[in-house]
Amino acid sequence: MTYFDGILLAVIQGLTEFLPISSSAHLILLSEFMGSSQNLFYDVSLHLGTLIAVCIYFRSDLIKMFNSIIKHKSIFNNLLLRQLFISCIPTLFLGFILVDLIDGYLRTSTVIASTTIFFGFILFLATFSKSHKTHIEEISFRDALIIGFAQSLALIPGTSRSGITISAGLLLGLDSKTASKFSFLMAIPTIGAIASYQLLSTDLDFLIQYFQINLLGLIVSFAIAYATIDFFIRFINRIGFIPFILYRIVLGIVLFSLILS
Repeated sequence: MTYFDGILLAVIQGLTEFLPISSSAHLILLSEFMGSSQNLFYDVSLHLGTLIAVCIYFRSDLIKMFNSIIKHKSIFNNLLLRQLFISCIPTLFLGFILVDLIDGYLRTSTVIASTTIFFGFILFLATFSKSHKTHIEEISFRDALIIGFAQSLALIPGTSRSGITISAGLLLGLDSKTASKFSFLMAIPTIGAIASYQLLSTDLDFLIQYFQINLLGLIVSFAIAYATIDFFIRFINRIGFIPFILYRIVLGIVLFSLILS
């Protein structure tokens, strides 16, 4: 992998992880275009970069959770922490069971084209839902579990973790900003679990041998992801989801045309 390839993958990861357009789909397609398979030990760096970005951006929420744990000597006293714990269970459970099936059969251009279009329409339909919940505190445990099951669909490449969780949130009555914030907070345990799994599956000698390019990937993915989160949170009420929906549909159509040509 060249430094140019590494930077390009890091930029794509940082941009697409938190936008509703699927990071896994873009990384798979980019790797196919470059004629190389995705590099597992480099993926660790990219996921760590985006994980650090979301942790720093929502540091005030994380500090409140940490202080609650210290004060009450319990991890379940804080409402948001309980919601996030419940919401991440389905994805971690199903991901552990289905990882071989997904890697072996679903990482294809046809699957990505189909899910890109289908879940783009789901997001489009979700934008018509009436919002009556404008604070994360209004998310019930039932809501958190439903959004968690929705997130598990993102194990299928092309679905988009942020896209499907935001769609579920909108359908449950959350406004766009609250749905987006909860989706991003859900990324912390999810991406953390993914990075941990990849780290345990990777030869640490490779991480050390290619330390410079891994560090570069981490820094670039962190910077791009942080800027993307800030942009999305600040402007989502103004720009809405239509640009991302249109992008998904166009991308899916282009992929199908390339597959059939």
